[in-house]
Amino acid sequence: MPVPTDVRLEVRILLDAGGHLVVQHLPAESAYVLPGGAVEPGEDVDAAAARHVRALSGSHTLVADFAGCIEHPNPGGGRTITMLFAADLPDDADIPTAHLNVPLVLLPLSNRDELPLAPAAVSAATVRWLEDHWPTWWGLPVTESDPWWNQLRLSAHSLRAQLHARRHELADSDFRDAAVAMCALVAAADGTIDAREREAMTQIVTTDQILAAFASDDLVRLFNTHVAALRRDPAAGRSAAFREIAKVRGHRVQARSVVQFGAMIGYADGTFDPDEQAVVRRAMSILGLDPSALSVQATQTVDR
Repeated sequence: MPVPTDVRLEVRILLDAGGHLVVQHLPAESAYVLPGGAVEPGEDVDAAAARHVRALSGSHTLVADFAGCIEHPNPGGGRTITMLFAADLPDDADIPTAHLNVPLVLLPLSNRDELPLAPAAVSAATVRWLEDHWPTWWGLPVTESDPWWNQLRLSAHSLRAQLHARRHELADSDFRDAAVAMCALVAAADGTIDAREREAMTQIVTTDQILAAFASDDLVRLFNTHVAALRRDPAAGRSAAFREIAKVRGHRVQARSVVQFGAMIGYADGTFDPDEQAVVRRAMSILGLDPSALSVQATQTVDR
């Protein structure tokens, strides 16, 4: 017997038709929405996405990429989890005019920041994907005082998989320098770096697949330089490390990746303690990142 729930699961398709976004127009609501619909009973999400892509494109071979999972409230109560998938309509394909008996129109993608899509959370995830093809996980606020990493223990493997999948975009010296600086700061977060911590962090720096594109000797040299500076003069050492992190400010993929990498390193021993969290918060501030943009589970701070 199905368990009653106020959660609705749906699939929406971000279909790019030569610089235009294929959307449904809902005149009664004065809104545009991405085409798609509910996941049917007994149907998995991938099958639902394939069904809608096939109906929109007329193709049995067009494959959609996972573009995000967005949780948002329903106007009448309850909530919806939207699984977002993206595909490019082939140049020789006919542009669809309707989907599930709802007319389709084309929105130009020339100004992505002003896409009039509803709901707002799905619109933000759409813009994120169009800008850098980075999947979005966006949850409703939960009443926890911790920021976005409060669910990281359960999701660290997913974040690592994301970073590993984009490692070709992280293979330059600025990301290397920022990531190693983050490792040193996390290791020294409690004010000391003992031999065991140093050895463990050196092992991570030289073996982590996200940094596999870089020479291990260079990684160790950079890490040891930061450790020496932090031991000699902690304040100056922290400033120097954060300057290295600031190198990736303005580079969306690299900046987010450095912060996520730092959080995963902090959790490497199973406990992401307050001092380590403070390092990541400071890095986010320096990089100009909104904590909600990095959410595993979006959170809001509440007074206790």
